[in-house]
This record gives sequence, C-alpha cells and structure tokens, in this order.
Amino acid sequence: MRSLSSFRLCRNRRTVRLGAVAALAALSACSSGRGERTATGTRPTAARVPIQLDGHFDDWTRVPVWSQAAASSEPLRAAWATDDAQWWYLSFSVRDSVSHSAMPGTLHLLIDADDRTQTGGMVFDAALGLAGVDVALDLSRSDKTQGNDVGAGAALRTVGPTGLGASRSAYDLEVVALPSWSATRFELRIARGGTLDGFAPLGRAVRARLVFESTSGAITALPAARYTFATPLDARARTPLVSAIPSTANGAVRVVQWNVSEGSFRSPANHAALLAAVQPDVILLDEAYAETSDATLAEFFARNELAALGRWRFVYSRSGGRQHTVVATRDRDIRPAASMVRVEYPAGVLDSVRAILPAAAQRLFDIEATAQLSSTGAWISIDGIETLFVPLDLQSGGFFRNAQDQLRVLQSRAIRAALQRERASRPTRSALVIAGDFNAIGSYESIYTLQQGLDLDGSNLALSDASRLGERSLVTWTDPTVGQFLPSRLDLTLYSDAAFERTGGFTFSSADLSPAFAASLGLTRETSAHASDHLIVVTDLRRRR
Repeated sequence: MRSLSSFRLCRNRRTVRLGAVAALAALSACSSGRGERTATGTRPTAARVPIQLDGHFDDWTRVPVWSQAAASSEPLRAAWATDDAQWWYLSFSVRDSVSHSAMPGTLHLLIDADDRTQTGGMVFDAALGLAGVDVALDLSRSDKTQGNDVGAGAALRTVGPTGLGASRSAYDLEVVALPSWSATRFELRIARGGTLDGFAPLGRAVRARLVFESTSGAITALPAARYTFATPLDARARTPLVSAIPSTANGAVRVVQWNVSEGSFRSPANHAALLAAVQPDVILLDEAYAETSDATLAEFFARNELAALGRWRFVYSRSGGRQHTVVATRDRDIRPAASMVRVEYPAGVLDSVRAILPAAAQRLFDIEATAQLSSTGAWISIDGIETLFVPLDLQSGGFFRNAQDQLRVLQSRAIRAALQRERASRPTRSALVIAGDFNAIGSYESIYTLQQGLDLDGSNLALSDASRLGERSLVTWTDPTVGQFLPSRLDLTLYSDAAFERTGGFTFSSADLSPAFAASLGLTRETSAHASDHLIVVTDLRRRR
C-alpha cells in the first residue's frame, strides 16, 4: 500500500483538554465490552459504556479490539466495535495522520449485513475482500478526487453479484465520523435499522472488513471479523426529540456562535427566531454578507424576538470581503478592539506561499489579498473580567497541507498576531474567547495556533465540547441535501479557562425539537435547515472564584 507519510501531522504538543489518543497497546489489552469476535469466541461482557462521538476515545477504553493488523507497521492498525439499540459504533486507527474525508485513496468498510455469504456479492479478491457483502461505506471516495489523487467525502454503495454499485448518500444510514480534522484514530456510527433501498437493517450478527485501496492501486486490509450485537434493535426514532432548552447556570453568561450562511442571512427572520430560542448574552456571527452595516445589524437586533431579550449593542468587521463577522451583546457595554476593526495579513505573507502553489490555486490567494481576514475583536466585561471576543471564518475545503489548508494556517497566524497586539495595548491581563467556523478538515494546526499559550496564565485556551441536543455527538455542520460530506465538527469555541469555568453548553438545531416545543418558540423542525447548514453552538461561562 502507498505510504500515508506525506499526510503525517505532528501533534505531540496538543493540549490534554482535547483528549489524547490512548496507546494502541493499552487499548488492545482491554478485554471487557460488548459484542463478540469469532477469532476469540464469546467473552464475558461488562455494562456497555455509551459512546460519545467526540473524537476523544476515552469511552472506548473498555471496548475490546475487534480486528487487528499482524504488525504495527501496517497502514491500517486496528478496529474496535460496540453497539446500542439504534447504532453500530466503530473506531479504527491508522499508522499515519490523515483526514477520513480526504485520503490518498479510499477506505472501504465492507459489511455483510445478514452474516450470510450466499447473499450480496464479492468485493475484491478472496485474500483481501469479503464474500456476501451487502453494502460498502466508502470514506474518501475515489470518484470525487480533489487533486493529488486525494479522495473527497463519503458514500454508500450497495453490492450485488457484479460487485460495488453506484454511490449514494451516507446520510441514508445516518453515518457520522469524527474527528473532522487529520488524526490517527477515528470513530463512526451507522444506523442499525436503516431503510436504504436494497439494504436490509443490520441483522443480529454481521461480518465486516476494513480495506484500504490506495490511488496507486495497492490494497491492504484488516482481517475480516464477525460481530454479534449485544443490544436488541429498537426500531423507534434514534434521536429523542427535545422539549426544553438547557437553562444558564446561576452567574453564567451564555456565549453563542453561529455561521449564518451568508446569502440566507439577507432574509434573517429565521436567524432571529433561532438565536432568541437559546437566550444568548453574547453572540458571535460569521459569514454575514458583504453589505453588512450598522443599519442592517441595527434592524436585525431590533427584530421582536431579539429585542424582547434586552438592548443589543454590536461590533462588526470591516474586512473579510463577502463574509464578515459580528460580536453582539445585550444589556452590556461593548467596545471595538481598535487594532482589529480591519484584520489584515502581514505584508508579503500571502505572496510567500502563493509563489510555491500551482497556477490553479493562486487565484484563491489573489482573492484573499483583496478581502483580507474575516475576523474582528470586541471588548466586553464579563463579571469584572475584561474579555476580548474574536469571531472568525477560516478558509473552507481542501485537504491536509493543500492550498486551502495552508491558507487556514496563515489566517490563524494573522488573527493570533492581531489579537496579541490588541491585548498588549491593555494595562492589565485580559481573558479571551475565540469562536467561529474553523473549517479544520485538513491539519489541526489552524486550531492549535489559536490555542497555544493564549490563556491568562500562559496555558492553552480550552476547547468547549458542546453536544448536539438529544444525541451524543459534537457535530456542528450537516447538509443532507448535498450528501457528499458527512456531518462534521467545523464550528468551535475556544475560551480562557484560567478566567472562566464552563458551566454548560450544547449545539442547537430546531430539527431536534418536538413539534409542540418548536411551535412554542415560533419555530418548526425545519427552521434551522432553512437558515443555515451550520448549527448554533452554545457555551456557558462563569467567572472562576
């Protein structure tokens, strides 16, 4: 198999708050958990630990290895599996850091859903394939390459006697995989009771195999393994509908971040109703359209839903081209960060990277030189702590170390330099909240750049983990209408945990509300989808005592 070393990412300095990936040897030694492996027979099982799709893996430590490579030098190393009444959960580790949505090839999860070799089809050969395959989940699909023979997105393919069929949306089986950025281990879930045409729900037992097919044509695989579900299938709705919004803890301030999806924000009635539903104290918006102004924002915050919460004051960026950022607060003073009204790149920094890019990618940097950075800064006092709030919107798309990924890193470095200059102008140390659409689907470096050493005490900023209401995932973006890319965690909030304790947080979509509760808020379950493909991310912060 072609080496993945060109996609390696050094993350040895990553803060502990993000959850370090446990050593493979330690995970392999764990023998308790749910499910059975045919290689070892039935094992005694412990109480199942619910899996949180968060990319941290601490909840996987009691899950036994399900399939493992013969040598740690193999590009595919190991896989784990567990279940609950609605989902089949899988985790897999690889030798070199990659993004699950953009690899130098395609990772196929081949599934024999009924544990019968006589049905379905044969994929690959007898040595590296699996007989009786009913469906394949392709990660980094090879029919949608995006340069350098790197795949793009995910798809499902049913399988018949002639092999793999046409690609179809992975949303059909509600597939989610995290982390969204480059890593050496991932976790994903698949609906057990899916109704995909030509694909029956997963049976009491399944057989499956992970196979990597590189762009060079080389194929490698983990051993095929059988999995017996420990939990009976519950065919009811997989996500319970929510009938209440979590309240803010005593003394806490609710910080809300949202990518308002540019064009749709020009008709912002849905946006106002959705924001009002979560009762924010501070709002950070990104992707506000190019003509955003004092007048348009004053009109937005004067809408009945938001005006009923209090008096709003706001600051917005003068840079960012067609996508601007906004900071707003109710019933508090707000002051623009003087050095961040317009955030620009250091002179020559774009040219230094542009010169080494292929001609097709240089246009991106030309546009960026005109637009400059979609970020700003605003000062708000939170319980006596002077706090700099920094919204941002980083470059979208791409893969590890390509032009878009390099631009994200340049953007984060320029924003870091600007906010450091602004904080240095203050007579006392100040707290910091950075929130927005990081779009980190390549390297983690753009996030880490805005964490490292920026807290009051010189430590790293904390990353807020905000689970989506009604389910156990950190997904903040979803677009089933397109379906090529799996739901992702793109929108992040970083905060000074030397100054603030996090008392709560969640990710909000009206799709997760019961119809009656949605109606009581002036919403429908479809309101969020009409407003933006990004979800609202909420973080509750309270001054440390």
